[in-house]
Amino acid sequence: MSNKALEICTLFAGPSLQGIDSQLLGGVVIHPPVKRGDIERLVAQNPPSNLAIVDGVFHAHPAVGHAEILDALGAGWRIWGLSSMGAIRACEMDTLGVTGFGEVYRQFASDPDMSDDEVTLIHQAQEPFLSLSEPLIHIRTFLSTWASEQIITPAQEQHVLHYLKNMWYGNRTLSCLKEALLALPIAVEKIDSALANFSAYRIKSLDLIDFLKLKPWTRTVKQNVAIRDTV
Repeated sequence: MSNKALEICTLFAGPSLQGIDSQLLGGVVIHPPVKRGDIERLVAQNPPSNLAIVDGVFHAHPAVGHAEILDALGAGWRIWGLSSMGAIRACEMDTLGVTGFGEVYRQFASDPDMSDDEVTLIHQAQEPFLSLSEPLIHIRTFLSTWASEQIITPAQEQHVLHYLKNMWYGNRTLSCLKEALLALPIAVEKIDSALANFSAYRIKSLDLIDFLKLKPWTRTVKQNVAIRDTV
């Protein structure tokens, strides 16, 4: 791989880019959320370089395939997976050459029963792919934080989580979360304040921010997993 190729990373991302400072995107070529065939075309049209899978589609189009990722690795591409679809594929393929990165990946790698549903959401079909629902992994992080701060009890945490987990992922919104929290003895002002600052719990985007800051693709030696330690 040439030195110039080491400086560039192709990033398949959409909703996880929300709120991220554009200044962090230097050295990155952004493509929409990945779908089946996108990596195959990228490899066919370009010399080996760096690739990060962040967001991906699975409903309107077939999801990115394991075979095309393996073919890209075999062709000399370095591949990272993080945040969402990327974290899932990295967990499935981290012994085959895909490098997992971040807290979402760590959770999938450490819990074999963790469902893909945790990172699923609906979003706009076109750029900027704004989220229209909230992935359960963000809500879980928020509830876990509130339980650790003793704002809610562990039983209340599990009750709200169970309520949201058992609904269609497209209905999981902050409004729905607020409705569930209002059933608890918590001041509405406290709930509104927390939800207004919910970006602190969006670990899919926080993982991507870390990745863009560290720029692991600029290193000549493939790095091991980078894990957020602030969740």
